[in-house]
Amino acid sequence: MSRLIVKNLPFSISEAKLRSTFSPHGSITDLQLKYKKDGKFRGFGFVGFLTEEGASKAKDWLDGTFIGAAKIKVEMCKELGQQVGKEKVVIVEEEKKKVELKTGAEKYKEDPKFQEFMSVHTRDATGGTWGNDSGSVVGVDAKNEVAEEEEDVDEEEKSDESKDNNNSEPVSDLDYLKSKKTPKAPPKPPVDLFTVKITGLPYKSKKKDIKTLLAPLKPVSVRLPPKIKGIAFAGFTTEKEMKTALNKHKSFCGEHQIQVFKHTARSKIVEAAEPASKWSEQEAALEGVETVGESGRIFVRNLPYTATEEDISDLFSKFGPLTETTVPVDRLTRKYKGFAFVTFMMPEHAVAAFSALDGSSLMGRLLHLIPAKTKLEENDVTGGGTGSDSFKKAKEAKQKASAGSSHNWNSLFLGTSAVADVMAAQYGVDKARVVMDQEGKEGKTSAAVKLALGETEIVGQTRSFLEQEGVQLDVFNRKPDKRSKTVILAKNLPARTSPEELRDMFTKFGVVDRLVLPLHCLTAIIEFADPGEARAAFTKLAYSRFHNAPLYLEWAPENTFNKPFVKEAIIEEGVEEKEEIKKVSDTVEDDDDTEPEEGSTLFVKNLNFSTTDEELKEHFVSCGSIQSGSVATKNDTKSGESLSMGFGFVTFYLKSSAEKALKTLQQSMLAEHCLELKRSTRASTNQTKSKTEKEKKSLGKPSTKLLVRNIPFQANKQEITQIFKTFGELSAVRLPTKLAGTGDHRGFAFIEYSSVSDAKAAFSSLVHSTHLYGRRLVLEWAQGETTLEELRDKTKQHWGDGRVGQEKRARFEMGNTTESAD
Repeated sequence: MSRLIVKNLPFSISEAKLRSTFSPHGSITDLQLKYKKDGKFRGFGFVGFLTEEGASKAKDWLDGTFIGAAKIKVEMCKELGQQVGKEKVVIVEEEKKKVELKTGAEKYKEDPKFQEFMSVHTRDATGGTWGNDSGSVVGVDAKNEVAEEEEDVDEEEKSDESKDNNNSEPVSDLDYLKSKKTPKAPPKPPVDLFTVKITGLPYKSKKKDIKTLLAPLKPVSVRLPPKIKGIAFAGFTTEKEMKTALNKHKSFCGEHQIQVFKHTARSKIVEAAEPASKWSEQEAALEGVETVGESGRIFVRNLPYTATEEDISDLFSKFGPLTETTVPVDRLTRKYKGFAFVTFMMPEHAVAAFSALDGSSLMGRLLHLIPAKTKLEENDVTGGGTGSDSFKKAKEAKQKASAGSSHNWNSLFLGTSAVADVMAAQYGVDKARVVMDQEGKEGKTSAAVKLALGETEIVGQTRSFLEQEGVQLDVFNRKPDKRSKTVILAKNLPARTSPEELRDMFTKFGVVDRLVLPLHCLTAIIEFADPGEARAAFTKLAYSRFHNAPLYLEWAPENTFNKPFVKEAIIEEGVEEKEEIKKVSDTVEDDDDTEPEEGSTLFVKNLNFSTTDEELKEHFVSCGSIQSGSVATKNDTKSGESLSMGFGFVTFYLKSSAEKALKTLQQSMLAEHCLELKRSTRASTNQTKSKTEKEKKSLGKPSTKLLVRNIPFQANKQEITQIFKTFGELSAVRLPTKLAGTGDHRGFAFIEYSSVSDAKAAFSSLVHSTHLYGRRLVLEWAQGETTLEELRDKTKQHWGDGRVGQEKRARFEMGNTTESAD
C-alpha cells in the first residue's frame, strides 16, 4: 500500500503546505483533506505516493513530528473492504478520570502508632466532629464512603415507597399479577433490504457457499428456498453493495455459471425518490448497460495521471488476456485524463478482475471500477443502405476489420500507377510509353517488365533512404514477433504526395512525433506520441480514399527505429555512448555471421552450480575468440527457477583454439571446481542443425543458380529473361512446363548466371519487392549438384547414428542354442 492517512492535523493546514511537507520523500500522486458537509475541517487527510518505498519512507520520517503546534500521526491505509480486528474495549466507571484526594497517609497505613492515633480521633457513636471522621485512613476508603451514602439514599426512597403503598387502597390479585408482568418489547420496524436473486447454483449449495461467492461483500440475510434447489436470495443494507453483487453475474461457482439479478418483492410499494447523489446522472446512464460478465469491458476511473497504458495492461493482464486497453490523453495539456477502458477476451476474467481490483490502490490512488458501455461499431452508427451502397459499406467494413492483421501484404508495396508516374517523371517520358508495350532492336519490351524493373529501382532507393533516417530494415524482412503500438506504415500513396498534406491528415487524431517520407513519396512511416491516438487514426483512415486510391495502413514491427524519439533539447552525452554500444553490437553481429569450424566445440564437465555463462566465457577467452559459451540448465518443478546441471559447452571460432584449451585448461580450477574437458559430438550435430536453420532463413547458400517462385501464368520466358539479364550475363533460363503438354509453365523458373557476383546482385535487388503482373516474385538460392561427400553424409545420417526409429533387437531362443551346443 502506497497510501497514507495523516491524523491530528492543525485546522489551519492547507494542501500546499501538506504537499511541501511530504513531497521530499517521494512523488505524490494524490492528496486530500477531509471536510464535513458544512465545510469544517475534520483534522485528517490522505496522501498517496507513486511507490511503496516513498510511502514507507515518509511514514518513518514524519510519524510523531510536529506541524505547527500539532503532533501528527502517520499510518498506512488499509485496503478498501479489508477486515480490521475490532478490539473489545470495556469501559469501567472506576477507570474514568477522577480527582482523588492524596494526603500522603497511605504509606503509614500499616504503622501501629498511626493506627492508634487514628483510633483516638475517630468519631463516637453520637457522631463525629469532623465530616471526614470515618475511622479509616484518609483518602483510602473514600469509595466505600460514597457507596454507603448511595445505599442510604436508596433505603430512604424504598421506605418512602413502602409508606405510599401502605396508605393506598388494597390491590386485587389480578391487578397485582399484571403489575408484576414484564412488558413486551415493541416490535422492531421492518428493514428494507436490497435483495438479489442468484440462479444456476449447484444442487447442494449452502449458505456458507453463497457468502464465499459474494466475498468480500457481507450480506445481511441469505435465504435458500427449501423446496426449490439451485437458487438463493441475498439481502444487503445499501444499494451500493447490491450493485457490486450484480457484477458477479455470469461468474462461476465451482463448475456452474451463475446468474445474478435484482429481486423486487411483489407487494413492495415504490417509495419517494431519494435526493440525487453525486454520480446519479452516470448511474442513470448505466441502467441499460450490460454487466461486466456479459460485455467483458470495464471503465476504470480515479487513475493517477502518471499511469500509462502499459501500467494498466500489466495490472489487468494478470487475470486474463486483453483485447484492448485505452487511456485517453488530453489534446491540449498532453496529460492523461485519469480514466481508462479495459476489454477482456473472456468475460469471466473481467468479472474476476472487477471483484479483485475495485477499491484497490494503484500508485497511491483508490481505483473505482464500473461496467463500461460496449464499443459501437461504425456499422451500428451509420446503419445499412440498400443495393450497391450496402454492399460497398459491408466490403469497407470487412476491409477495416482485417486491416490490423499482420499478413495482408509486404511492407514495401508500391502501386502500379504510382510506379509508372515516378518512372515517367524520372526519365522525362510520357506515362503512356511506360504502361504500353514497346518494340525495340532486341525485340518487344513488355510493359510488365518495365514496371517490374522500375519498382525494383524505386524499392532500392527507398531502402537506402530509410536506412539513412534510422529505420531498421531487418525487422521488415522477417515475420514480426510483436507489432508497434505507435508506428504506422502507410502504403499505396500516389506519386508526388507532399509531407505537409500527409501530416495534416494524421494530426487530426493526435500528435505526430515523426513522419518519414522517402524521395518518391510512395511509402511513409508515421510515429504517434500516444498509442490511443495512433489506434484512432489507424481505425479511421485504414482503406479510406486518399486522392484516387485507397490508403493501405499496417502496424509497423516493434523497434522500427534505431533510436526512440526525443525532443531537440537533449543532452549529447548519451549519444556517444549509444554509438559505442551500436559499434559493439555490429561487431558481435559480424562475428555471428562467421560460422565456427568443425570440431571447435568443447564439453565442460564438473562445473560449479553457481557458475554463469559469462564466467565460463571469461575462463576460456585466453585460448581464442569464443562464439558461444553456455551452462546447461533445467527448470525446477517447484519454484520454476532455472538450475544448473553441472556441465556446459564452449564453442570457439577456430579448431586450433579448442585444441589449445584442451592442452592448457585441462584440470584447471573454476569456482573451486576442477574442470574436465572433452570434444563435443553432440554440439556438432546441433551445429549442423543451426546451419540448416540459418540456410533456411537466408534462403539457401549463394551460388550461380536462382529459383524464382510465384511467377504469373501469363508471363513467358522472354519476359523473365528481360528482367534478369539486367543484372548480368545469363547462362540459362529454364521455365518448366506442365506434364499435360499444353505449353503453360508450372509457376517457377531456374535462372543461372555466369558468375556468382551477378547472381548476388540480382538476388539483392529483386528479393525485397518486385511484382510481375500483380504477383510478387519469390527468390531463393537453388541447390547445386550434390557432391559425393554430401551423399555420404546424407547416407550416414539416415543409416548410421542419425537414423530415425528404434533399432531392431535380435531374439535368441535359449533352447535351440543349448541343443546346438550339445
